[in-house]
Amino acid sequence: MVMDARQPAERWLNAERASTMFDRLSGLGATYVELRAMSCDSNTVRLRDGSMDAAVPAQEVGVTLRVLADGAWGVHSTTDLDSVYDQGVETLRVARAVAARRPAGEPKVELAEVPIVTDSIVWAPNGDVRDLDLDGRLDAMRAVEAEGKDDPLIASVVTGWSDEHLRTELLTSEGMDRAWSLQRALLHCTVTARDGDRVASYRTRHGGEGGADPILSADLGELGRRGKEAALRQLTATAAPSGRFPLIADPDLTGVYIHEALGHPCEADLVAAGDSCLEGRLGQKIGSGIVTVVDDPTLRGGYGAYPIDDEGVDAREKVLIRNGVLTEYLNHRETAGRFDLDPNAGARAQDGLHHPLVRMSNTVIQGGSHRDLDDLVDDVEYGVYACGTRGGQVDTGRGSFQFAAQEAWLIEGGELTQPLRDVSVSGMTLEILNDVDGLAREGGLASPGFCGKGQTVPVGDGGPFMRISRALVG
Repeated sequence: MVMDARQPAERWLNAERASTMFDRLSGLGATYVELRAMSCDSNTVRLRDGSMDAAVPAQEVGVTLRVLADGAWGVHSTTDLDSVYDQGVETLRVARAVAARRPAGEPKVELAEVPIVTDSIVWAPNGDVRDLDLDGRLDAMRAVEAEGKDDPLIASVVTGWSDEHLRTELLTSEGMDRAWSLQRALLHCTVTARDGDRVASYRTRHGGEGGADPILSADLGELGRRGKEAALRQLTATAAPSGRFPLIADPDLTGVYIHEALGHPCEADLVAAGDSCLEGRLGQKIGSGIVTVVDDPTLRGGYGAYPIDDEGVDAREKVLIRNGVLTEYLNHRETAGRFDLDPNAGARAQDGLHHPLVRMSNTVIQGGSHRDLDDLVDDVEYGVYACGTRGGQVDTGRGSFQFAAQEAWLIEGGELTQPLRDVSVSGMTLEILNDVDGLAREGGLASPGFCGKGQTVPVGDGGPFMRISRALVG
């Protein structure tokens, strides 16, 4: 076990008071009671064209009490850690009120069993973010900005830094007593170019779990140069063709596609709600035989990494698709109980004031047999190579999606020719999965990001260069 000398001498949660509350509520009929506290020490800094317009250090602590009774949840959240032990009976009443209003036919909440563990785990950082002063953050951001603004057509460069030191504690009526901590850091940059009426921008990101050093040791100038060069290319790019063509996605767009179009339908709470195109498809072939997708919170360095989920279950790799076959849903204890599955540590909460939902972590499609991007392009007579994403829409129930790429190139005669602008890609998830006909050998995590689902959590995604035989481009 790695210990951190700067952890508070006393824990946020009082185990004796919690045990007394657990015993009382169990005697009153609660079947499960849980206390989870999370502290977050964070820093956010932003530079806009060389001027700092935000520098916000913060410390937040929150605690959530969950009580399960009569097959329903009662939940109470507060920043007043001392008061939470007096809210047990009222939260039990809430659970029973929810149960009394349960619609006919809706199943009761039942939790799958998990190992009961007592421990404390610290993922020691490489370069503790709490040791980095404001000047250190600004130096990193200015190194990006210096390369990003180095052209007369660059109209604006906005850089941002965020980091956080997280500590979570969990106590339950079943005897779980766990604590864990980790750090994340992120540097991002948006470069905007202008030539007359034509305006174009490009965003780059770098960071992940593990402290400040992975960012500080990177080629920060390259982040700025990449944003600048991409923004300038967009000024002269031509309009994208419309129709169905072969499409090659870079690791960023591959990762976003896998996260949005496949990962969300694999979340078992959406399956339970009837809002997933993958309902009832476990064990069935849903994609090309070359497609294998994993969600892995133990992938250190990934922005979505964690050692323990927010219900106290040890994190593990989840194989969502193996050789085209749907093998696993992402779940937490409630959905695992509903579908009679093993819990696989998919419970995540935004902070100490939110209850856990089924969420992704680091979602990656594994590499294939093609040598590299050139090898994939060689076989395409006419198509599109698309990079990154500016966002999009996904309908998990219908299994449809639409993404806008950050930039793209036309492919003609097996070569990348001219840059394209305003490229969007749309289709049906299961059709696209079956139309994947090429994957480069090397894959891995791409740019870090965030996922919103009522709550916002950090995530990682990625994969290799991916070729789709037919995609709707517009």
